[in-house]
Amino acid sequence: MPPAGQSRSLAFSFDSETCHSRPACQEPNHRTGKSRIHREIFMPLSPVKSPIEISRIKAVIFDMDGLLLDTETLSFQSFVTTASRYDLIVGIDDYRGMIGLNAATGIDILRAMLPPHMDAVAFKNEWLDVYRQLLVGDVPVKAGAYAVLKGFQQMDMPLAVATSSSGRKARDILTRTGLMPYLRQVTGGDEVPAGKPAPDVYLDVAQKLGIAADDCLAFEDSNNGTTAAIAAGMKVIQIPDLAPSNRTPNPPDFQICSSLTEAAAMIGLQLDE
Repeated sequence: MPPAGQSRSLAFSFDSETCHSRPACQEPNHRTGKSRIHREIFMPLSPVKSPIEISRIKAVIFDMDGLLLDTETLSFQSFVTTASRYDLIVGIDDYRGMIGLNAATGIDILRAMLPPHMDAVAFKNEWLDVYRQLLVGDVPVKAGAYAVLKGFQQMDMPLAVATSSSGRKARDILTRTGLMPYLRQVTGGDEVPAGKPAPDVYLDVAQKLGIAADDCLAFEDSNNGTTAAIAAGMKVIQIPDLAPSNRTPNPPDFQICSSLTEAAAMIGLQLDE
């Protein structure tokens, strides 16, 4: 049993081909192109103390990839596919370090990861080409995303997105998925001086909304994004996607949930059934 006030973590494995949950198992054989992604999600198994009070929140800001959209899975698959073309074996741990970073910061991590003779920029461009091909069709939206956005909208709560993706790409995908009408502002990682884990993208979108950062609630999946939102002075709910949280819950300013709908229930947000 975990100590009082703490939560246990449950590990799940996600098979990207079958989309079924499985017991945690071996790392993927990326040379065959069949990838299995380990999802370690922290699920509170005891009542959360001092939950964030929605009545004290004046705006809500969401990350995009891995939080509103299930695009981190597609990005990881693209990473594996690109690496296999060069007979490189990569896993989820290699990818996790780049989650939540903008292109400029992520390229430094990628450069350190690749063999010295390889051009990191060329590799990243090829990776992005593979990723864009996967985004040509329907972009997968996270379960509960529409309901949560609608629930906040019905409260007349200002909503925005702060993403490490480029602003142009973000607005295009959010429009295609039907999420854009819920949002008043979108700030991309290329539209601020420093990307996550720096707080710039969150501070920028709060300023555009005309609301103080400490009156905002941020939803994040990545550790880099969570660090950025906390540094901006916001209350944060982290919903881990491909990487487990590296923080301990600190109510009421920081909470960890397993899904958008669980987070909504925790703060008392009413959702349409």
